[in-house]
Amino acid sequence: QSLQPFPADFTRDIIPITCHSHNDYWRHIPLLDAISAGCASVEADIWVSTGRPDIFNKTELYVGHSAGSLRPERTFESLYIDPLVYILDQTNGMMATPAPATAPIYGIFETNPNSTMVLLVDFKNSPRDTDIWSLFQNQLQPLREKRYLTYWNATRNERVMGPVTVVVTGDAPFNLVNNPTTNLHQDVFFDAPLLELEDDAASPSPKYTSSTSYYASVNLSKAVGKVWFSMTNSQQAKVEKQAAAARDLGLLSRYWDTPSWPVSVRNNVWEQLLLKGAGVLNVDELWTASKKDW
Repeated sequence: QSLQPFPADFTRDIIPITCHSHNDYWRHIPLLDAISAGCASVEADIWVSTGRPDIFNKTELYVGHSAGSLRPERTFESLYIDPLVYILDQTNGMMATPAPATAPIYGIFETNPNSTMVLLVDFKNSPRDTDIWSLFQNQLQPLREKRYLTYWNATRNERVMGPVTVVVTGDAPFNLVNNPTTNLHQDVFFDAPLLELEDDAASPSPKYTSSTSYYASVNLSKAVGKVWFSMTNSQQAKVEKQAAAARDLGLLSRYWDTPSWPVSVRNNVWEQLLLKGAGVLNVDELWTASKKDW
């Protein structure tokens, strides 16, 4: 409702940056706060509800950090899919029908219309036990049918970038991503395990490539050990090597659970991660990260 009527200068002067809005659904206005800060990646935790059937819809996906925090009005569709479709429809000057196949498709940010918004979706239920995968694929359809999604073109052997890039993590299994039946349009990518990339790349049939994956992530402490006041030279060297391994495969490295306090430590680690080639900065403090006044 806050975007109706749609402002002509919606993203004027906003420069997209490689920061990831961790637990974006906790923001005052999910998705829009991240866009306002220029963060070109957001995170949504999705669930199939096991709550009261008179309140929760079994064919709906709900967004929240835990099962107890789910609310009927906070759905994946209402918080992310519908706003993304609306914003991109307005940006591209269309409403009900898909654009002609030859027409260019523009992204959210006016300052860089070819940039993509990453939608990192953390599955909180297993597809083995629920309908979460099929529900998720169905809910992507409004973005898919208007050519808004990044996808892998097997004929040309290349990733074709769109305004939105969907990446799955958590309980989303790799075999559903790397399967032409369950990922028919090849427009859902995987959040690869960063620490496994080197061994995987050396195998006869690598799994984590730009055709199947987009991010490669890891807990920072697991990647380099405990960080105290800043990363040591040895820890920075590990990050540099890991980030390079991801970059060589066409993937973006992402380190989560980075220090948040004291602020000086947080800032030091942010700076070191960027200097050593991390692909995207995982942040809770959107405005501090986007202003880069640290």
